[in-house]
Amino acid sequence: MMTKLFWQRLMAVGIGGFFGGSLREAVALLVNVTNFPLSTLIINLTGTFLSAFLVVIWSKKVTLAQPVADFIMVGVLGAYTTYSTAILDMVKHGWLIGGVYIIVSVVGGVAVVYLGRYLAEKVVAA
Repeated sequence: MMTKLFWQRLMAVGIGGFFGGSLREAVALLVNVTNFPLSTLIINLTGTFLSAFLVVIWSKKVTLAQPVADFIMVGVLGAYTTYSTAILDMVKHGWLIGGVYIIVSVVGGVAVVYLGRYLAEKVVAA
């Protein structure tokens, strides 16, 4: 059933997606490296870090209305980070650079999740 909350969440994700997609494009334009997909790597690692950091903060310190959480996590960060661009960049740059890129993305992604959670725990404890 399409309730008021349904429409609020849908609009929150849509508007957040506009901002996240715009931010992703801005970073991609500013980090213009042609021989390695550095901009996508930066985007995905910073987005992953922020997701992990915010989940801990929100679960322990701040209560958000569902549409606000959807705006940030699904809309902004969902549109900011992108798996499909990462895979396309990996294929575009060939096996060697693509392989290094995907390894750094996965290992770096796990590392920034731990870093984000650790730093958020410090913020919550303060």
